[in-house]
Amino acid sequence: MEAWVDRSVQLRDRARVKPEPVKNYTFEIGAALCVALIAATAWSVLAAGWVNGGGGAAVVAVTSVVEAALLAQARAPRIAAAIAAPFLGLAAIIPTTLAAMPPVAGQTVGSVAGHYVRALVTGLASSTDWDFTVGLCAILFLCGYWLGWVALREHRGVLAVIPVFSVLATNVVNAKDPDPIAFPETVAVVLALAVIAAAYLGALGDRWAAARITPIGGMRVRFGSSAAAVAVGLTVVALLVPPLTDTDISSRLFPHGLGIGTSGKGGGQPGVGGASTIGFNPSVELGGPLVSRPQLAMTYTTSNNLPTYIRVEDDTQFVEGNWFPQTGINGPTSNTWNDVPFPGGLLPRDTDQADGGIGADQQQVQATFVMQKGSTGQQPLAPFVGDPEAVNLPGTAYGAVLPSAPSSLLSVDDVQLAQDIVNGTTLESTSLVSTATAIQLEAAGTKYPAWTAAYTSTGAASDDVNHSIATITQLAKQWTAGTTNPYDEATAIQNHLRNPAYFQYTLTPPAVPSPSIWPVVYFLTVSHRGYCQYFASAMGTMLRTLGIPTRLVSGYGPGTTRAESGRQGQREQTVTTSDAHSWVEAYFPGYGWIPFEPTPPSAQGDYQPLPRGSQAITGTPIPTTKPVLRGTPTPAHGFQGNDPGVTKIKPAHPGIPGSVIGALAVLGAALILIVVAVLWFALPRSLTGAWRRVEALGVISGMDRRRAETHRAYAARLAKARPRAGTALSELAAVTARAEFSSEGASVQERAVALHTWRRALFAARPRLGRSPG
Repeated sequence: MEAWVDRSVQLRDRARVKPEPVKNYTFEIGAALCVALIAATAWSVLAAGWVNGGGGAAVVAVTSVVEAALLAQARAPRIAAAIAAPFLGLAAIIPTTLAAMPPVAGQTVGSVAGHYVRALVTGLASSTDWDFTVGLCAILFLCGYWLGWVALREHRGVLAVIPVFSVLATNVVNAKDPDPIAFPETVAVVLALAVIAAAYLGALGDRWAAARITPIGGMRVRFGSSAAAVAVGLTVVALLVPPLTDTDISSRLFPHGLGIGTSGKGGGQPGVGGASTIGFNPSVELGGPLVSRPQLAMTYTTSNNLPTYIRVEDDTQFVEGNWFPQTGINGPTSNTWNDVPFPGGLLPRDTDQADGGIGADQQQVQATFVMQKGSTGQQPLAPFVGDPEAVNLPGTAYGAVLPSAPSSLLSVDDVQLAQDIVNGTTLESTSLVSTATAIQLEAAGTKYPAWTAAYTSTGAASDDVNHSIATITQLAKQWTAGTTNPYDEATAIQNHLRNPAYFQYTLTPPAVPSPSIWPVVYFLTVSHRGYCQYFASAMGTMLRTLGIPTRLVSGYGPGTTRAESGRQGQREQTVTTSDAHSWVEAYFPGYGWIPFEPTPPSAQGDYQPLPRGSQAITGTPIPTTKPVLRGTPTPAHGFQGNDPGVTKIKPAHPGIPGSVIGALAVLGAALILIVVAVLWFALPRSLTGAWRRVEALGVISGMDRRRAETHRAYAARLAKARPRAGTALSELAAVTARAEFSSEGASVQERAVALHTWRRALFAARPRLGRSPG
């Protein structure tokens, strides 16, 4: 009997002993995943080469997640987290970037603070590395802070990673070279999927705890393993499926974008959705809409250490508003085109200034190019930074010659190499850049050499040609009324096309309504919208109708600076397919071919008038009163792109692309909507509006109001989920019921008190707002 009693006592004592709680590391694992995700995001952005020395942005990004995680673990109210965000952001950004800040005027607290404010707001559009880094820190801080709070406190995984995915998407779409960012982008995508899974698991845990459900042992480990396998599997499938199939999946998902290729309108394969992709094409053929898919084309350095336009092909043959390279067709009897082989070195040019092939006031500029395959289209063409003079590789030069000297070129319209261009082909060329001033060119006169007559041709005569040319000639005379020399005529036409009051720059020009209408005529008389091929063709055609020898140039804009002067003392420029561009050259007796830039500045490209005199060599910008839209130029036509012109030194990073600006605008709009929603929720203007918000609070809490349920009954049921707000909800329900059903109604004072009561109820419920009670 005693043994039985002792055994009973032992069992009773064991029943009183509570089992040791099992430590739940769900929060810690979620926080680690968030830190890893924002770190991978910063890694991918920095790997894209947007800025030199921006490593502090990664530190700020990781710090933002840690700060948000600490606030989430402390169960801080949302309002407290929102108020703390700007202060925590400054506490992370300023210590990280202060030491590298360039000197500011006065070095006072106010000037330093003002510089920080400008950099935080506009840094991503700045050409200064420090300002860009501060702007990048601000964006990454917002993304990381949002990620940490929403994933760890709200347990909303998809909502948490949306800003991160916006950064990753814009980064991969606009990166100059996709190779360095491929691995970090992949890692970030896998981690983003893991964060979504961890947030969902956290939400499940909260609901189980509220319902007093004990999860099966090892469930979290199995869930985490399955989520990790799915994340890796989805990413692997996303990486492997496109190369394994010839089906254009992207065209089904994005019928109007994501075109891939390197050719502009009139060459190569068309892009997606009927739009051609931006890239070099030896012709200037006006066409339809264009899309951008930048790929590395070349890098280069110059002897004057400046960015510049890159000439590849001269288009001399005019056909109904389009321009093509000369194909061996003879010009007037006074000259012809010929191809002259050469072994490398000086090109076979006529250097007698009396013949007009070489002009006065020209200076040599040497350039070294590292080419990529396909950068000059189907043919291996040599690039130059001015009028071609020499190239170190053998090939064949094409241009105009006199019948008496068929092996001595008066002009060099292109140089075809004897070898193919492959990735890494290195080429050195020498060019002649005119330093003639505007005054000299105004006085050049019209005594053109006979061989330049071929550069004034407007095509074979026909009714359509005569009508179109007459229309263009009439416009050219109207625009140049009052001018007294060809240079002023060319400048007047250039400035008229660049005037935003008359013409606009767009990647999607309106379609020509009839095949019988020349696109250039429709552009000049009706649409007034197009990309640089339209502007170049319009100016070139007008100049020819005025009798001025003209040719169009197909090539590239300056690209972006890769290495600043001071690091080995050389500025290296990176050029992509989206930097392709077309511009105009007019001939001036005694000075040769002079370039003009008719394409206006826009959000797609900061096109500026080309400098004259010594500024063409030194790079000093010429004064201009024309409006300039700063920012990161993105490609703007089948041959063009972010051409800032030689008048603007490109930054060490390309600034912020238009797609990034669009993504940030969407994010800003979303934040504004959130603020508006919060204000609507917290500040009702009537008693009825306050009760609508009570019902909205119930919906968020998973407790819809039943049809037959009274105000007080619904408030009492809702108070079980929001016990801290129970008293206020009860008071508000009583006043609302009296106002709706009592004959006396509610007084003005009672209604005012009721609105205050709602804000009190909302504040009491805030720590659990948006969380399901189970």
